Amino acid sequence: MFSSIVFSFLALLLTFSTALLPVRTLHAFPPGTFLENLVIRPSGSILVVDDSAANIYSLPPPTSKTPNDTPATLIHAFPNATGVSSISESETADVYFAITGSFNFSTFTPVPKSYALHRVDLRACSGNQGKEEKAVVDKIAGLESMRMPNGIFAIPHTPYVLIADSLTGTIQKFDTEKKVLSTYLDHPLLKPSGTSLQAGVNGIKISRGFLYFSNTNQEIVARVKISGREATPSGEVEVLATGTLADDFIVNSNNGDLYIAQNGMNSLGFLSAKGKGNNTVPVTIAGGGNSTDLLGPTAVVWAKGMEGRRLIVSTTGGVRQYLSGNFVADGTVAVVDVGGRR
Repeated sequence: MFSSIVFSFLALLLTFSTALLPVRTLHAFPPGTFLENLVIRPSGSILVVDDSAANIYSLPPPTSKTPNDTPATLIHAFPNATGVSSISESETADVYFAITGSFNFSTFTPVPKSYALHRVDLRACSGNQGKEEKAVVDKIAGLESMRMPNGIFAIPHTPYVLIADSLTGTIQKFDTEKKVLSTYLDHPLLKPSGTSLQAGVNGIKISRGFLYFSNTNQEIVARVKISGREATPSGEVEVLATGTLADDFIVNSNNGDLYIAQNGMNSLGFLSAKGKGNNTVPVTIAGGGNSTDLLGPTAVVWAKGMEGRRLIVSTTGGVRQYLSGNFVADGTVAVVDVGGRR
């Protein structure tokens, strides 16, 4: 979710060997809108959550003809919270898990015991933009024991939801049937570090038989082999990417390539699964440097039916403006066509 303000010197030296990919903005929300996470509906519509206001929005499926001023429709506004920190698909099509809570952006600290897990059912929603939608939302449980719930991912074919706690540096497992929370993974590579803007484990994904995770403070993306039904993974944790101020990310399930929302670097990073040995620092393929194309990217997902070809990216407008309180840049939902890049 959050990233260090200090850039890694090595990361600043990295440039992609060809021209950076163009970024097309689908919708710009007002400055001060901290868009945090994304999922794609079965229709191809985009759901994006706002951590600076407890809202879920929908945008239509992007095509090459989609205009830059695509309208965003408010799907649901949560009471008793100031933001939605994450959203994930469930086992049921068009039903999602979302985490809400309260976060103080002036100090970048969570409000203790404010977080909760919800089920968001959109099966009765048409997905037609401009038409009022009615989501069915139920609170599953409070997450009072978690300090800063962040990334979330439902384990396929199980009742379990994995939740990253960025401050304790653990991945928790929530049983949606028994309503029981337990520690699934506790490892040094999950822990936060440093004295300011602490954020350890951040995004989490399950792909290719592995649990992947990012750690913003430690500037890594790593993975561990899992089945999803074990009490805790027993395999060795493998570091894949280094020198990356990673927020969330996406894995190409066909080949293992990584695309990383590098929040504090204002860029989209790419790491080929073919890279071996010391080839662990992602290259910048969009944004970065003096570019304003991707200010504070937080999450990336594949557009429907476009895995390996088209990414949808959420942004915040840049972390610095939340620290200063001087909001000048929009939070955006953008498209980056990667075109099967390897």
